Amino acid sequence: MNYSSGQVVRNMCESVLAMDPEFGITSGLASVDQRSPTELVLTIDENAKFWDGTPVTPDDVVYSLNRSADPTDSVVSFAFVSLESVSATGPNEVTVRLTEPDSMFMQSMATISGAVIKKEWAEAAGDGVGTPEGGLMCSGPFELQSWDSGSRITMVRNDAYWNPELRPFASEVEFRFVTDASAVTQALQAGEIDGAYELPASVVPSLRTTDAGQLTLGPSTQGVNIAVARPDGPLADVAIREALQRAIDRDALSSSVFNGAAQPNYTHLTSTTWPNSERDAYQVLYDQFAEERAFDVEEAKTMVENSSYDGSPIVMVTRAGDDVMSRLAQLVQQQAKSIGLNVEVQVMQPLIFAQAQYDPSARVGVDLILSTSFNSGQNPLEPLGFDLLPGESYNYTNFDNPEVTRLLSEARASDDLTKQTELILEAQKIYEPDSSVISLVNTYTTTFVNKRLTGAVTSFAYWSMPQMAYIGSAS
Repeated sequence: MNYSSGQVVRNMCESVLAMDPEFGITSGLASVDQRSPTELVLTIDENAKFWDGTPVTPDDVVYSLNRSADPTDSVVSFAFVSLESVSATGPNEVTVRLTEPDSMFMQSMATISGAVIKKEWAEAAGDGVGTPEGGLMCSGPFELQSWDSGSRITMVRNDAYWNPELRPFASEVEFRFVTDASAVTQALQAGEIDGAYELPASVVPSLRTTDAGQLTLGPSTQGVNIAVARPDGPLADVAIREALQRAIDRDALSSSVFNGAAQPNYTHLTSTTWPNSERDAYQVLYDQFAEERAFDVEEAKTMVENSSYDGSPIVMVTRAGDDVMSRLAQLVQQQAKSIGLNVEVQVMQPLIFAQAQYDPSARVGVDLILSTSFNSGQNPLEPLGFDLLPGESYNYTNFDNPEVTRLLSEARASDDLTKQTELILEAQKIYEPDSSVISLVNTYTTTFVNKRLTGAVTSFAYWSMPQMAYIGSAS
């Protein structure tokens, strides 16, 4: 999986609000006052400054949020579907007005959706924003020093950082991009690399036993799933999708492929995505689906025999260069064969595979996509909105159920978490049997830190935080 860009950026570019290691939302560059269900007033911290020493202004916030909201130029525009306007309304004040109540908007302000860059600098940089040539101008605890594209990024401590509660311990941090699992393991054991996030499952056994540092498996919203890639073809028959649900031994995958760095998952949502206060409610319905989808080869065979399947090849694609996903694809292929399904595995080069996630033209002839997914916080509405609402990029099967749309829309409009949960669970009863997404496992955030260091954030919340600012000497 490739989350490196987000991880690096969060150390340098701060958002309007902030996320803590338990996925909680706190003040960031600004504090927020919700004046009404559709009006929020952001008050920018008077001490907040960019790296060049100039203050973060309302104009910078307005520019940055409008930039993120632009559906033609932003991958996070989904967070802004309810945005009516954002405007500077005082010396340190920005007012956000929504067309309707939107519980997701506040959380999104603590993710990359709410990241703030300097307006004057960005307008001058143009297309160079966020490139090795153009760089960045943000307000975070680290400042970009150098960028060797495809190899490494070096950032240095912002000694004039405005927030005294989060001044980094390290004077310099170098991100290296190493794709070979063996090379990463050797470098970590030798101390040539001090730590790593999202380590591949194949290296877990070696790093569990080394005395060079500590391996931690932390809670994560990430998962591995098989998405039905088109509305037609063999998988148009829902009975075949349901057969696949029962044909896959998720316990075996978790132990043999992921070496314990994952747990079985039986629904579209991973359990870490459930809000902490609502876990009991989600668990009840989850247990029902887990029981229905338990590994049962004979039941799955019967479902295939009674379906419309005629033996045609079912093309499943995954990303080239990923040993774990390759092994997983082979096991899924074998288990599908055991119930009478002819699954052909094809690998796509990373850039083409990434394109296939959002571009229908790159999915021509593809029936299934084996991939990883994640959401930035504990909000079930984020993945469900992307995958189940009409017209969304990841709604590959053109799923369009008016009742599910109504329930998810009402949930998003509610700021009552218990009511929101009730609505989502009602929607789940409708969309889950469609099996447009066949979830396999909920992966952990696999983190390794050299024994010389301490302080690492080991939940997936790290991805929305300046995680390197917390790491310092263990002595």
